[in-house]
Amino acid sequence: MNTTKRLVFSVALLCISYFVTACTEIGERTSVHQSQAASTGLDRTSEKALSQKKVKLFIGQDLKSIRDYVSTGRYPAPVGVTTYVSFYNVLNAGSPAYGGLGLDSRGYPTDMSIDWGAGPLNALALAREYPKATLNIGLNIAEGNQSTVWVSGGLKAISEGKYDREIYRLANFFKSINNPILLRIGYEFDGVWNRSYENTRQYINAYRHIVDTLRAKRVSKVAFVWQASASPIDDIIESKHEDIRAWYPGDEYVDWMGLSWFLPPNKVVKSSKTQQQLANEVIRFARIKRKPVIIAEASPQGYDIGAMTQANISPLWDGTSGEGLRQMNENQVWKDWFMPFFDYIRNNADVIKAVSYINADWDSQGLWSAPYPNGYWGDSRVQGNIGISRRWLLEISDQSFWVLEK
Repeated sequence: MNTTKRLVFSVALLCISYFVTACTEIGERTSVHQSQAASTGLDRTSEKALSQKKVKLFIGQDLKSIRDYVSTGRYPAPVGVTTYVSFYNVLNAGSPAYGGLGLDSRGYPTDMSIDWGAGPLNALALAREYPKATLNIGLNIAEGNQSTVWVSGGLKAISEGKYDREIYRLANFFKSINNPILLRIGYEFDGVWNRSYENTRQYINAYRHIVDTLRAKRVSKVAFVWQASASPIDDIIESKHEDIRAWYPGDEYVDWMGLSWFLPPNKVVKSSKTQQQLANEVIRFARIKRKPVIIAEASPQGYDIGAMTQANISPLWDGTSGEGLRQMNENQVWKDWFMPFFDYIRNNADVIKAVSYINADWDSQGLWSAPYPNGYWGDSRVQGNIGISRRWLLEISDQSFWVLEK
């Protein structure tokens, strides 16, 4: 064999070797992904799940609110519960509750809860109290809010591996509990209140790095959720409408899609798209991508169910927050918010497979209370009015449609 032939032969062998190795690595990654999907109990990649018109009911979004709902004894226990974790603080000894994860800096359980003004949070405590429930975890990786910077350059640092220890801590936590997990990485990515997400490339890189690192740690029972805010308020603040696809990290990084739902479905303000129109964008995209959807945060903003009143949400929407108080009755409240909400779920149950209702006394929580710098939210606890409670129970008792803990 002459020199030229030997060189060609060697290059060919090298190419074949590289191809086989690459295929093996891809196969291993796919195998890990598929095995994790199968073990979650969430059927996150299953065509069968998408074809079944049954929806799982979650309750959120803090320890007290969930406990208050369950302790009434009026309703079946939810199959899922919602909480939040501050990613940058899971190893921060200066944050005694370690970002709401429930593990201290050494990885030991802590009973301490964090309350940023929206109710007490401790993911481990929630997992222990509701061992059969799926945890719907909102993982906050924003660098701040509209007024304050928390972690400058955080997204870039995540993608560069500078926060891998925090991801390892998450991996250890996920492995330590038996609950399936829906992990909403950088939830409400299109919300202007989440500083730095507007840099879509950095958001995508950070999201992907978290997923890649968790998979490398072979976490199971975790489905990765890509959640839009679907908020008309965001469009009004920014005076523009954004294409959510600009934030999409790719099919292989998204197991579920998600959205938030707070406002009346068809109300138009300042020529913005409506709540339903924005939700439809997520639903249509999910159908194209064959992904199940969770309405990850839902609550009748502006209503006080206990007092049977409605008030202005925001100057951006309907007037000074908390003013314009109007007396309501249970029929009006159910017809205005709950009925169209449940109708929407049923009409799109081919892809909507989970719903998390925020059953909270928002007005008693510092972040949402008077003088309402973050808008008026009210009191969404269904147990606050006997008529709403009865209608709620009648709806969720439909076992042909809702999945609840027996």
